[in-house]
Amino acid sequence: MSSTPYPVSPAQIERELKRIWESLETKNITRACLFNLIFFTYDNPRKAYFQKVAHSVVEKFPSRVLFITIDQTSQKEELVTQVSMLFSGKAEYDVACDYIEVQASHSSQTRIPFLILPHILPDLPVYLIWGEDLGQNELLLHSLEPLANRIIFDSEATCNLSLFAKYCLKQQSVHYDIADLNWARIESWRDILSAVFSSEEKLERIQQTQTLHIFYNAQQSTFFCHAKTQSLYLQAWLACQLKWEFKNLEEEKEQIICTYQGKTGPIQIFIAPVVHNHLPTGLIVSIEILLKDTSSFVFSRDIEQQNHITAQETTLKQCALPARYIFPKGGAGHSLVQEICRRGNSTHYLQVLNLLQNIHFKNPC
Repeated sequence: MSSTPYPVSPAQIERELKRIWESLETKNITRACLFNLIFFTYDNPRKAYFQKVAHSVVEKFPSRVLFITIDQTSQKEELVTQVSMLFSGKAEYDVACDYIEVQASHSSQTRIPFLILPHILPDLPVYLIWGEDLGQNELLLHSLEPLANRIIFDSEATCNLSLFAKYCLKQQSVHYDIADLNWARIESWRDILSAVFSSEEKLERIQQTQTLHIFYNAQQSTFFCHAKTQSLYLQAWLACQLKWEFKNLEEEKEQIICTYQGKTGPIQIFIAPVVHNHLPTGLIVSIEILLKDTSSFVFSRDIEQQNHITAQETTLKQCALPARYIFPKGGAGHSLVQEICRRGNSTHYLQVLNLLQNIHFKNPC
């Protein structure tokens, strides 16, 4: 929940915030801030998504939010600022945070770093959430990155995943602490696969993989259209951890086929779409692993209870009892909260980027 935004001149931002807080002194509202959150996006439909994300984060971690939007279509020299409060919605005793929004035209964006710098609370961590393609607006990114302790990207915004991986690795060499929201979105799948194949015996068995199928939800939405990205990340992570060598990639209609060389022979990974209107775009629905001896491992998501996963192992001699796993409930902001709680870079993520930068996709959607 948020209060009514008040348009102010940049010079009056702190004064207006003080006035708002003074008006709330008689209410059961506590002002709190654990860190600074800087959001950047263009004035497009995904702006509403990141605003929702900001609200979700504040519910768990009170923070000062500086929300930057650039209107690429405007030819005017224009910069508008407004302030409001974000409330955590904790019923009788609420917690509230400062929300500063900056709306600029393309020609005014060079003023943004100078405008927001005085409003970053000192001695608190700064997280920069870059909601657009890394290949766009490098000038503004280079101006903002010195202000941030950690930069969090969203590969959903890119139309070229291999180029995005190269940009990320370049950023990592300059600004060590980076993260990606899509990487966080597949964390539960990485956890379940690590748990199932944790023993030496199971690791030897998965090295016998002949084909692997990943099915993802291809239903597009207002906020998401690059539905394949999470599946591409997951298959790349598996290949890196199992030391499979990439050979080639084919794109047949809506299906992607990645061929790797494993310890026991070639392995084909099929990434294919399914459509479920009520599931999030790009959500991995099921994984099927077929071994050379016709044994299989199948991980399937319960469509009605989407955080429930059933794992089934089948061999020529027996069919094991299904195991049930429960993923943490997601929602807008969940992946960002995960990345805020971490420090440093994931070695596994950097390995995935190194692999993906050399794989070129024709159709990112």
